[in-house]
Amino acid sequence: MKLRKALSLIGPLVLALGLGGCLQPVNGVRFGNETINSQLAEVTVSRSDGYLGHIVKAELDYLLTNGAPAKNSRYQLKMKLIQGQGSSLVDAATGRPQIATLQVTASYELYDAQLKKTRGSGTTMVSASYDRSSQRFATIRAQRDAEERVGKALAERMKIIVVSILAQGESVSAPPAPAVTPFADPLDEAPARDPGDDS
Repeated sequence: MKLRKALSLIGPLVLALGLGGCLQPVNGVRFGNETINSQLAEVTVSRSDGYLGHIVKAELDYLLTNGAPAKNSRYQLKMKLIQGQGSSLVDAATGRPQIATLQVTASYELYDAQLKKTRGSGTTMVSASYDRSSQRFATIRAQRDAEERVGKALAERMKIIVVSILAQGESVSAPPAPAVTPFADPLDEAPARDPGDDS
């Protein structure tokens, strides 16, 4: 009886060990002789200006290398962030925007120091809406939250872009990233100098 129970437990364990070598992590997509993860560990993200740039870099460092310093720093990911603001809902009585949209365009370039060429470049855009209040500090907090949401979304999108560039192989190259023009406000009003400052 005890032998039968032991065999019933050992059978699934042996099967699991046998199949363990057949499984591959979801993020371990292979190309050539190396995995994507080992390539991502060699990507160094350049610093970008401002609070949003800090968020994007911190999130990308975590997504690409789990926050550890890049190994060998073969690849350099450079980004230029352009931040704009549009009003999607305006109070008819006061003319003040009630809902604002934070719009961010990132111009990026992935440079391969070993091959001494640009592996990929382009632009991508992310946006997020937030409420604008008559209370200045509430608006500041809402805009900070929108910047954090945009930063995380942009970092996730940039990881997908970097993975797709690296998966194409070393023979593919791209021209430098094009220049990005600032967003045009749909109401032709200049964005506030500070959150909550409607002057």
